[in-house]
Amino acid sequence: MVNGRILGIAYNVIPVKDAKKSGAWFVRHFGFNIRNDRGNYLSLFRDNRPIVDLIESDNDTRAVFEVNGRTRWVITFFTDDIECLYARLTSEGVKTRQISDEGIYGKFFVFEDLDGNLFDVWEHRDCELTF
Repeated sequence: MVNGRILGIAYNVIPVKDAKKSGAWFVRHFGFNIRNDRGNYLSLFRDNRPIVDLIESDNDTRAVFEVNGRTRWVITFFTDDIECLYARLTSEGVKTRQISDEGIYGKFFVFEDLDGNLFDVWEHRDCELTF
């Protein structure tokens, strides 16, 4: 095994208006736990694994971009039960797009956080993701 390789992504940084309010939203809907609360910057973990850092932006910035006039996300989460997660989030009032079944590529849906950041959710039975 060669040392000094990229092993994966440690976490992603997302711009928000209010880190504490956004952190509470992610905890409520996804069960993340808050670590490293620095006031305007906090880290969200799943157990002991870092997932997303939220940082208050000085302007109206979002973690999105456009392709052919359609707004896209920069982070894709994965799940073991996309229908269950989708049903729970929609019942909790989270803005979501419909589940898309893309055959061999898996199933996806997009949701929006409090600040208009878009996130993709992916379920794929033939791809092993272990962390």
